[in-house]
Amino acid sequence: MAPLLRGHLWLYKAKPDDSELEFDRPYSSRWNLRNIKSCLVILILFLAALLIVVQTLYFWNRHVYDRKFDSQLHKYIVSSPAAKALPRKGQLFCWVQTSPIYHDSRVMAINETWLHRCDHGQLFTSAALQDDKIPYSTVFAGIPDSYYNLFYKSRFAFHYIYRNISSEFDWYYKVSATKQVIPRLQCIPLQADDDTYVIVEHLRAYLSKLNPDEPHYLGYVLKPYLKNGYNAGGSGYVLSNAALKLFDSLLYNNETLCPDNIYEDVGIGTCLASIGIFPEDTRNAKGQNRFNTHSPSEIFHQSTNVSWKFYPEKPGFDAFAPEMISFHHLSPDEIRLFDLLLYRINKNGLQL
Repeated sequence: MAPLLRGHLWLYKAKPDDSELEFDRPYSSRWNLRNIKSCLVILILFLAALLIVVQTLYFWNRHVYDRKFDSQLHKYIVSSPAAKALPRKGQLFCWVQTSPIYHDSRVMAINETWLHRCDHGQLFTSAALQDDKIPYSTVFAGIPDSYYNLFYKSRFAFHYIYRNISSEFDWYYKVSATKQVIPRLQCIPLQADDDTYVIVEHLRAYLSKLNPDEPHYLGYVLKPYLKNGYNAGGSGYVLSNAALKLFDSLLYNNETLCPDNIYEDVGIGTCLASIGIFPEDTRNAKGQNRFNTHSPSEIFHQSTNVSWKFYPEKPGFDAFAPEMISFHHLSPDEIRLFDLLLYRINKNGLQL
Protein backbone atom coordinates (compact mmCIF):
# COMPACT_ATOMS: atom_id res chain seq x y z
CA MET A 1 0.00 0.00 0.00
CA ALA A 2 2.83 2.38 0.71
CA PRO A 3 4.16 2.58 -2.89
CA LEU A 4 0.68 3.12 -4.17
CA LEU A 5 0.06 5.87 -1.69
CA ARG A 6 3.35 7.47 -2.54
CA GLY A 7 2.34 7.42 -6.21
CA HIS A 8 -0.95 9.08 -5.44
CA LEU A 9 0.79 11.67 -3.29
CA TRP A 10 3.24 12.40 -6.09
CA LEU A 11 0.39 12.86 -8.51
CA TYR A 12 -1.39 15.10 -6.09
CA LYS A 13 1.63 17.33 -5.41
CA ALA A 14 2.45 17.62 -9.10
CA LYS A 15 -0.96 19.23 -9.58
CA PRO A 16 -1.42 22.80 -8.31
CA ASP A 17 -3.51 22.88 -5.21
CA ASP A 18 -6.58 25.04 -4.83
CA SER A 19 -4.77 27.79 -2.94
CA GLU A 20 -2.19 28.14 -5.73
CA LEU A 21 -4.92 28.35 -8.36
CA GLU A 22 -6.82 30.97 -6.42
CA PHE A 23 -3.63 32.99 -5.89
CA ASP A 24 -2.18 32.84 -9.41
CA ARG A 25 -5.26 33.64 -11.47
CA PRO A 26 -6.15 37.05 -9.98
CA TYR A 27 -2.46 38.09 -9.96
CA SER A 28 -2.06 37.16 -13.63
CA SER A 29 -5.27 38.96 -14.55
CA ARG A 30 -4.20 42.12 -12.76
CA TRP A 31 -0.78 42.03 -14.41
CA ASN A 32 -2.30 41.62 -17.87
CA LEU A 33 -4.80 44.44 -17.30
CA ARG A 34 -2.04 46.86 -16.33
CA ASN A 35 -0.08 45.96 -19.43
CA ILE A 36 -3.10 46.39 -21.65
CA LYS A 37 -3.70 49.87 -20.20
CA SER A 38 -0.05 50.78 -20.72
CA CYS A 39 -0.16 49.58 -24.30
CA LEU A 40 -3.30 51.62 -24.94
CA VAL A 41 -1.68 54.75 -23.52
CA ILE A 42 1.42 54.22 -25.66
CA LEU A 43 -0.73 53.62 -28.72
CA ILE A 44 -2.74 56.80 -28.11
CA LEU A 45 0.43 58.85 -27.65
CA PHE A 46 1.89 57.37 -30.82
CA LEU A 47 -1.25 58.16 -32.81
CA ALA A 48 -1.33 61.70 -31.43
CA ALA A 49 2.31 62.24 -32.40
CA LEU A 50 1.65 60.78 -35.84
CA LEU A 51 -1.34 63.11 -36.28
CA ILE A 52 0.78 66.13 -35.38
CA VAL A 53 3.45 65.09 -37.87
CA VAL A 54 0.88 64.53 -40.63
CA GLN A 55 -0.81 67.87 -39.92
CA THR A 56 2.52 69.66 -39.85
CA LEU A 57 3.59 68.19 -43.17
CA TYR A 58 0.20 68.96 -44.69
CA PHE A 59 0.19 72.51 -43.34
CA TRP A 60 3.70 73.35 -44.44
CA ASN A 61 3.32 71.73 -47.85
CA ARG A 62 0.10 73.56 -48.55
CA HIS A 63 0.38 76.89 -46.79
CA VAL A 64 4.02 77.88 -46.53
CA TYR A 65 5.28 80.00 -49.38
CA ASP A 66 8.70 79.90 -51.05
CA ARG A 67 10.33 83.17 -52.08
CA LYS A 68 11.50 81.62 -55.36
CA PHE A 69 7.95 82.17 -56.67
CA ASP A 70 8.12 85.97 -56.22
CA SER A 71 8.65 86.59 -59.92
CA GLN A 72 5.29 84.96 -60.66
CA LEU A 73 3.26 87.06 -58.22
CA HIS A 74 2.85 90.11 -60.45
CA LYS A 75 0.50 88.37 -62.86
CA TYR A 76 -2.04 87.84 -60.05
CA ILE A 77 -2.14 91.47 -58.92
CA VAL A 78 -5.23 93.52 -59.71
CA SER A 79 -5.78 97.06 -58.44
CA SER A 80 -9.13 98.75 -58.01
CA PRO A 81 -9.89 102.00 -59.89
CA ALA A 82 -9.78 103.80 -56.54
CA ALA A 83 -6.26 102.53 -55.90
CA LYS A 84 -5.08 103.50 -59.38
CA ALA A 85 -6.36 107.04 -58.85
CA LEU A 86 -4.27 107.62 -55.70
CA PRO A 87 -1.29 110.05 -55.78
CA ARG A 88 2.14 108.70 -56.69
CA LYS A 89 4.16 111.08 -54.53
CA GLY A 90 3.82 112.89 -51.25
CA GLN A 91 4.73 112.66 -47.58
CA LEU A 92 2.95 109.49 -46.49
CA PHE A 93 2.19 106.13 -48.13
CA CYS A 94 0.01 103.83 -45.96
CA TRP A 95 -0.76 100.20 -46.66
CA VAL A 96 -2.85 97.83 -44.58
CA GLN A 97 -2.33 94.09 -44.74
CA THR A 98 -5.63 92.22 -44.74
CA SER A 99 -7.36 89.08 -46.05
CA PRO A 100 -10.77 88.11 -47.48
CA ILE A 101 -12.27 86.99 -44.16
CA TYR A 102 -12.14 90.64 -43.01
CA HIS A 103 -13.39 92.31 -46.20
CA ASP A 104 -16.86 92.87 -44.77
CA SER A 105 -15.82 93.92 -41.27
CA ARG A 106 -12.44 95.47 -40.43
CA VAL A 107 -11.71 96.54 -43.99
CA MET A 108 -14.92 98.55 -44.08
CA ALA A 109 -14.16 100.28 -40.77
CA ILE A 110 -10.62 101.27 -41.81
CA ASN A 111 -11.79 102.46 -45.21
CA GLU A 112 -14.52 104.55 -43.57
CA THR A 113 -12.14 106.22 -41.13
CA TRP A 114 -8.41 106.91 -41.17
CA LEU A 115 -7.04 105.30 -44.37
CA HIS A 116 -7.98 108.21 -46.67
CA ARG A 117 -6.10 110.71 -44.54
CA CYS A 118 -2.80 109.34 -45.85
CA ASP A 119 -1.55 110.83 -49.12
CA HIS A 120 -1.75 107.34 -50.57
CA GLY A 121 -3.61 104.76 -48.52
CA GLN A 122 -4.72 101.37 -49.72
CA LEU A 123 -5.41 97.80 -48.66
CA PHE A 124 -3.27 94.87 -49.75
CA THR A 125 -5.16 91.59 -49.83
CA SER A 126 -5.34 88.28 -51.68
CA ALA A 127 -8.74 88.59 -53.41
CA ALA A 128 -10.75 91.37 -55.00
CA LEU A 129 -13.25 93.31 -52.94
CA GLN A 130 -16.80 93.76 -54.21
CA ASP A 131 -16.62 97.55 -54.06
CA ASP A 132 -14.19 99.11 -56.55
CA LYS A 133 -14.51 102.45 -54.76
CA ILE A 134 -12.32 100.99 -52.01
CA PRO A 135 -8.60 101.37 -52.75
CA TYR A 136 -7.11 97.89 -52.80
CA SER A 137 -4.62 95.72 -54.67
CA THR A 138 -4.44 91.92 -54.67
CA VAL A 139 -0.72 91.94 -53.93
CA PHE A 140 -1.02 88.67 -51.99
CA ALA A 141 -3.12 86.72 -54.50
CA GLY A 142 -0.27 84.32 -55.17
CA ILE A 143 0.64 83.77 -51.49
CA PRO A 144 -1.55 81.46 -49.37
CA ASP A 145 -3.41 83.24 -46.56
CA SER A 146 -1.54 81.73 -43.65
CA TYR A 147 -0.03 83.04 -40.43
CA TYR A 148 3.23 81.45 -41.49
CA ASN A 149 3.40 83.54 -44.66
CA LEU A 150 3.12 87.02 -43.15
CA PHE A 151 6.84 87.67 -43.49
CA TYR A 152 6.78 86.73 -47.19
CA LYS A 153 3.83 89.05 -47.73
CA SER A 154 5.48 92.07 -46.12
CA ARG A 155 8.81 91.39 -47.76
CA PHE A 156 7.22 91.23 -51.21
CA ALA A 157 4.85 94.15 -50.55
CA PHE A 158 7.65 96.58 -49.69
CA HIS A 159 9.49 95.54 -52.87
CA TYR A 160 6.32 95.86 -54.96
CA ILE A 161 5.51 99.30 -53.55
CA TYR A 162 8.96 100.68 -54.23
CA ARG A 163 9.31 99.18 -57.70
CA ASN A 164 5.75 99.23 -59.04
CA ILE A 165 3.75 101.90 -57.22
CA SER A 166 6.08 104.67 -56.15
CA SER A 167 9.54 105.36 -54.80
CA GLU A 168 8.74 109.04 -54.33
CA PHE A 169 7.08 109.12 -50.92
CA ASP A 170 8.95 110.35 -47.87
CA TRP A 171 7.53 107.70 -45.54
CA TYR A 172 5.96 104.26 -45.89
CA TYR A 173 3.66 103.10 -43.09
CA LYS A 174 2.70 99.44 -42.84
CA VAL A 175 -0.16 98.30 -40.58
CA SER A 176 -1.07 94.77 -39.55
CA ALA A 177 -1.04 92.60 -36.46
CA THR A 178 1.25 89.63 -36.06
CA LYS A 179 0.72 87.52 -33.03
CA GLN A 180 3.91 86.72 -31.22
CA VAL A 181 3.15 83.08 -30.53
CA ILE A 182 2.79 80.20 -32.96
CA PRO A 183 -0.89 79.25 -33.15
CA ARG A 184 -1.98 75.66 -32.63
CA LEU A 185 -1.59 73.39 -35.62
CA GLN A 186 -4.65 73.19 -37.78
CA CYS A 187 -5.50 72.83 -41.42
CA ILE A 188 -7.43 76.12 -41.57
CA PRO A 189 -5.03 78.97 -42.39
CA LEU A 190 -4.79 81.84 -39.95
CA GLN A 191 -4.81 85.42 -41.13
CA ALA A 192 -3.31 88.69 -39.99
CA ASP A 193 -5.66 91.10 -38.25
CA ASP A 194 -6.29 94.64 -39.44
CA ASP A 195 -7.55 96.05 -36.16
CA THR A 196 -5.49 99.21 -35.73
CA TYR A 197 -6.63 102.82 -35.55
CA VAL A 198 -4.25 105.56 -36.66
CA ILE A 199 -4.39 109.28 -35.95
CA VAL A 200 -2.80 110.30 -39.21
CA GLU A 201 -2.35 113.98 -38.30
CA HIS A 202 -0.21 113.00 -35.31
CA LEU A 203 1.80 110.64 -37.48
CA ARG A 204 2.41 113.39 -40.03
CA ALA A 205 3.45 115.86 -37.34
CA TYR A 206 5.94 113.41 -35.85
CA LEU A 207 7.44 112.47 -39.20
CA SER A 208 7.77 116.11 -40.25
CA LYS A 209 10.53 116.51 -37.62
CA LEU A 210 12.63 113.73 -39.16
CA ASN A 211 14.64 113.45 -42.37
CA PRO A 212 13.27 110.83 -44.83
CA ASP A 213 16.64 110.77 -46.61
CA GLU A 214 18.06 109.05 -43.53
CA PRO A 215 17.25 105.38 -42.81
CA HIS A 216 14.55 105.45 -40.14
CA TYR A 217 12.60 102.47 -38.76
CA LEU A 218 9.86 103.69 -36.41
CA GLY A 219 7.16 102.09 -34.26
CA TYR A 220 6.50 100.38 -30.92
CA VAL A 221 9.62 98.54 -29.82
CA LEU A 222 9.50 94.97 -28.51
CA LYS A 223 12.52 93.17 -27.12
CA PRO A 224 12.31 89.37 -27.48
CA TYR A 225 14.47 87.70 -30.13
CA LEU A 226 16.62 90.69 -31.13
CA LYS A 227 19.22 92.52 -29.04
CA ASN A 228 18.16 95.97 -30.24
CA GLY A 229 14.49 95.07 -30.46
CA TYR A 230 12.07 95.26 -33.38
CA ASN A 231 8.91 97.21 -34.13
CA ALA A 232 5.59 95.47 -33.51
CA GLY A 233 3.41 94.93 -36.54
CA GLY A 234 0.21 95.61 -34.61
CA SER A 235 0.98 99.25 -33.93
CA GLY A 236 2.20 99.75 -37.47
CA TYR A 237 5.78 100.62 -38.31
CA VAL A 238 7.28 103.23 -40.62
CA LEU A 239 10.20 103.06 -43.04
CA SER A 240 11.71 106.23 -44.41
CA ASN A 241 12.37 106.53 -48.12
CA ALA A 242 16.06 105.88 -47.49
CA ALA A 243 15.33 102.77 -45.41
CA LEU A 244 12.96 101.33 -48.01
CA LYS A 245 15.48 101.99 -50.76
CA LEU A 246 18.10 100.01 -48.83
CA PHE A 247 15.60 97.24 -48.10
CA ASP A 248 14.78 96.89 -51.79
CA SER A 249 18.35 97.06 -53.07
CA LEU A 250 20.26 95.18 -50.36
CA LEU A 251 17.81 92.93 -48.52
CA TYR A 252 14.92 91.83 -50.70
CA ASN A 253 16.90 89.33 -52.77
CA ASN A 254 19.50 88.48 -50.14
CA GLU A 255 18.48 85.42 -48.13
CA THR A 256 21.62 85.65 -46.01
CA LEU A 257 21.02 89.21 -44.81
CA CYS A 258 17.24 88.83 -44.88
CA PRO A 259 16.43 85.20 -43.93
CA ASP A 260 12.94 83.76 -43.75
CA ASN A 261 11.20 84.10 -40.40
CA ILE A 262 7.99 82.69 -38.98
CA TYR A 263 7.31 86.03 -37.26
CA GLU A 264 6.68 88.88 -39.69
CA ASP A 265 7.76 91.82 -37.56
CA VAL A 266 10.76 89.96 -36.11
CA GLY A 267 11.75 88.98 -39.65
CA ILE A 268 11.64 92.53 -41.00
CA GLY A 269 13.51 93.75 -37.92
CA THR A 270 16.17 91.07 -38.46
CA CYS A 271 16.64 92.08 -42.09
CA LEU A 272 17.04 95.77 -41.26
CA ALA A 273 19.36 95.03 -38.31
CA SER A 274 21.70 93.15 -40.66
CA ILE A 275 22.55 96.47 -42.37
CA GLY A 276 22.59 98.54 -39.20
CA ILE A 277 19.02 99.91 -39.18
CA PHE A 278 17.52 99.53 -35.70
CA PRO A 279 14.25 100.64 -34.04
CA GLU A 280 14.34 104.15 -32.63
CA ASP A 281 12.84 105.45 -29.41
CA THR A 282 9.56 106.99 -30.59
CA ARG A 283 8.29 107.93 -27.12
CA ASN A 284 7.70 111.56 -26.15
CA ALA A 285 9.72 113.49 -23.56
CA LYS A 286 7.65 111.97 -20.74
CA GLY A 287 8.34 108.42 -21.85
CA GLN A 288 4.83 107.88 -23.23
CA ASN A 289 4.38 105.80 -26.36
CA ARG A 290 3.21 107.43 -29.55
CA PHE A 291 2.75 104.05 -31.25
CA ASN A 292 0.75 101.50 -29.24
CA THR A 293 0.52 97.79 -30.01
CA HIS A 294 -2.20 97.25 -27.39
CA SER A 295 -5.76 98.43 -26.83
CA PRO A 296 -6.55 101.43 -24.58
CA SER A 297 -7.85 99.06 -21.88
CA GLU A 298 -4.70 96.91 -21.96
CA ILE A 299 -2.54 100.01 -21.77
CA PHE A 300 -4.51 101.64 -18.94
CA HIS A 301 -4.44 98.52 -16.76
CA GLN A 302 -1.00 97.36 -17.93
CA SER A 303 -2.42 93.87 -18.41
CA THR A 304 0.12 92.79 -21.03
CA ASN A 305 3.41 90.91 -20.75
CA VAL A 306 5.99 93.31 -19.31
CA SER A 307 8.91 91.12 -20.40
CA TRP A 308 8.13 91.86 -24.05
CA LYS A 309 8.35 95.64 -23.67
CA PHE A 310 11.61 97.32 -24.58
CA TYR A 311 10.81 100.43 -22.54
CA PRO A 312 9.01 100.66 -19.17
CA GLU A 313 5.43 101.93 -19.15
CA LYS A 314 3.25 103.63 -16.55
CA PRO A 315 -0.32 102.50 -15.81
CA GLY A 316 -3.44 104.63 -15.94
CA PHE A 317 -3.82 107.94 -17.76
CA ASP A 318 -0.08 108.62 -17.52
CA ALA A 319 0.51 105.90 -20.10
CA PHE A 320 -1.18 107.86 -22.89
CA ALA A 321 0.76 110.37 -24.95
CA PRO A 322 -1.22 113.46 -26.01
CA GLU A 323 0.37 113.01 -29.44
CA MET A 324 -0.44 109.28 -29.67
CA ILE A 325 -0.46 107.82 -33.17
CA SER A 326 -1.96 104.32 -33.04
CA PHE A 327 -3.95 101.78 -31.00
CA HIS A 328 -4.32 98.09 -31.64
CA HIS A 329 -6.74 95.21 -30.81
CA LEU A 330 -9.84 97.21 -31.73
CA SER A 331 -13.12 95.93 -33.12
CA PRO A 332 -14.56 97.58 -36.26
CA ASP A 333 -17.05 99.55 -34.19
CA GLU A 334 -14.32 100.67 -31.78
CA ILE A 335 -12.40 101.98 -34.79
CA ARG A 336 -15.50 103.90 -35.83
CA LEU A 337 -15.97 105.17 -32.26
CA PHE A 338 -12.43 106.57 -32.20
CA ASP A 339 -13.13 108.39 -35.44
CA LEU A 340 -16.45 109.68 -34.15
CA LEU A 341 -14.92 111.12 -30.98
CA LEU A 342 -11.93 112.66 -32.75
CA TYR A 343 -13.49 114.06 -35.92
CA ARG A 344 -17.27 114.10 -35.83
CA ILE A 345 -18.29 115.79 -32.61
CA ASN A 346 -18.25 119.44 -31.60
CA LYS A 347 -14.59 120.14 -30.86
CA ASN A 348 -15.46 123.30 -28.96
CA GLY A 349 -17.32 121.36 -26.29
CA LEU A 350 -20.97 120.92 -25.46
CA GLN A 351 -23.32 123.81 -26.04
CA LEU A 352 -25.38 123.92 -22.83
